[in-house]
Amino acid sequence: MKMDPHDRIDLTGPWAGFGFQAGHMFTPEGHQLEPSDMAWWSLTCNIAREWRLMMAEARADLAARSAPASTGSAKAKSGVIYLAEVLRIRRERRLGVGDPGSGAETSNVVYMSRGPRPRQRV
Repeated sequence: MKMDPHDRIDLTGPWAGFGFQAGHMFTPEGHQLEPSDMAWWSLTCNIAREWRLMMAEARADLAARSAPASTGSAKAKSGVIYLAEVLRIRRERRLGVGDPGSGAETSNVVYMSRGPRPRQRV
């Protein structure tokens, strides 16, 4: 079988919608991928894998928190995750940020300053 690289070649099966034409790959959305773009697939796949793991963990946390309270609530049924809220909670846990109320401890942040300036010749 002889294939002309300028002819359109549509992929099938799980790759349906992807294809090749004129030395470029195209996606089901119609985006054209240059050969150099293929170098980023590993990074893209790793980012997608981390995203799936993070969302699965957040859904499990949401289910664990909302199950004892009320199983009939819309929040427990929907499984919607507010990413900004999840990331804020994780950041607070990691940094040990607590309620900034009256009982909060003082910050141990050290603010750096430049110090005295050296004398300038005039």
